[in-house]
Amino acid sequence: MSISSSLSNAGYTSLQARSNKFPIHKLLPYQTQRTRSRTVVRSQAAPAMMEKQETAGTHPTQAAIDACFTNDISPEQVEALSLQVSGAFPTWLHGDYVRNGPGTFKGMDHLFDGYGMLVKFSFDNGKVSTQQRFVQSNAYKTFLDRGYKLKYNEFGTARPALESLPVIAAGILGIGQGFTDNATVNVFPSNADGSELLAVTESVKGTYRLDTATLATKHQEKYTDSIKGDLNTAHPKLLPSGESINIVVGFGDGYKVVKQQRESHERQEIAKIPLSQFPAPSWIHDFPITKNYVVVPETPIYFNMLAALTLGKAPYVQFDWKPETRSILHLVPLNGDTSKIRHVRAPSYFTFHYINAYETEDGGNIHIDFGNFADPEMLNSLKLASVRSNERPVEASPITRLTVPLSGDGEATLSKLMKDDEAYTFSELPRINPHYKGQAYRYGYSVSAKLPVSYGNALSKFDMQEGTSKQWHEAGCIPVEPLMVPAPNAKSEDDGVVLSIVMGADGKSFLLCLDAGSFEELGRAHLPYGIPYGFHASFIPART
Repeated sequence: MSISSSLSNAGYTSLQARSNKFPIHKLLPYQTQRTRSRTVVRSQAAPAMMEKQETAGTHPTQAAIDACFTNDISPEQVEALSLQVSGAFPTWLHGDYVRNGPGTFKGMDHLFDGYGMLVKFSFDNGKVSTQQRFVQSNAYKTFLDRGYKLKYNEFGTARPALESLPVIAAGILGIGQGFTDNATVNVFPSNADGSELLAVTESVKGTYRLDTATLATKHQEKYTDSIKGDLNTAHPKLLPSGESINIVVGFGDGYKVVKQQRESHERQEIAKIPLSQFPAPSWIHDFPITKNYVVVPETPIYFNMLAALTLGKAPYVQFDWKPETRSILHLVPLNGDTSKIRHVRAPSYFTFHYINAYETEDGGNIHIDFGNFADPEMLNSLKLASVRSNERPVEASPITRLTVPLSGDGEATLSKLMKDDEAYTFSELPRINPHYKGQAYRYGYSVSAKLPVSYGNALSKFDMQEGTSKQWHEAGCIPVEPLMVPAPNAKSEDDGVVLSIVMGADGKSFLLCLDAGSFEELGRAHLPYGIPYGFHASFIPART
């Protein structure tokens, strides 16, 4: 289910921008495209939905909910579509913003299950155009060929055991694909010039290479090494050296920290951590990294083995929550010195994503910041029946700092960062200035909540030093991950813009551009249709 002088985010390339600008396509009015995704006619909102839209407050309108979590299969926008802009996008913003996320929820039970579609916004001297295309994974293509029926289990949508077990068994025996390769979670440049992208998910096979200019799927990535494990995190970290770091997990095996050259197909294992709750691994969607350490966070959310094999049910989708086991933070030196791996006990906590992590100036501790949930109930809240009903109150996730000692036998401790957690309530899909990844920083950005609401309906900027926040909210809307793009020759950490795709109250999307410093709106690019709810994005600068 995510890289400057110290560490940069995998969702942003500061090494080199693309050598050739995005080719100028003939701009066409929006139309449904006859592509692999089939042709779909979008339905109009019913009058009752419009009445709810007009009276919307903190809750999203029915039109926004229907468009965000649609069962329709979104038409692909193959040719670049020029968008109407209100306000202004800065002229220095020159390149492509690309986001991954579901293009449809047809046949699905959970928000994390829709088939991956890349949405791209291209910027040129204040003008904005867009494209969108499905990732042509085996899971998506077989879904279409089977008449909209799943072949592979997804995160929260399982086929009957008698149908899914033969597929899983084939994967275990190495004679077929046992897990979904639906690359729907993250996207980032796969090479130094940004001309190609990698779309990824939590299955190792769910890694696909695509063309940045056209969003056409090139091929599924196949590794040439012998490292075993069916799962990895959806947030690999890119080092200044060009190498990426990830964690590969196998049932009954262990947590393998792997290193890979950016354009290579071979991974190198630098450490292996045994499972503390054999044979079930902890679910690791994201992980912290600092200048010198990879942190393998073994929190007490463990795969339920029967649920993973569709032979039973689990309390939280396919996971068990065992807070009595607490958390273990495995600190793995990036230099590969396994003799200096540290295992630090920590309180129980649950999170999807980490905001940032860094080593303190005195070298005594690592600070790890994240939105802290009391338990994994948010996983159940993200079942589609729940998000569509818009009735459950959003789960609180106050921004919390985990302080991890780098010496001695002491345990990690949790502390509150914000002075007023009620000003934002919920913090998820966080981003920071990518130049500050893995080092001391001040500002973070995330989806937040303006109550009452069932899920994120706002965006917030957090000042980690002052403990204060600012919030953007518009009645009836549903925003997603705020991507911070630094300005060229930035004079401060928050000198730049924040970009987020927002589902409007009318069921049509717009790309929002906020000043990263003041958090005031600069402009928005209006789409004539709605884009389903999505996850993570990257910005790829154009070479001038």
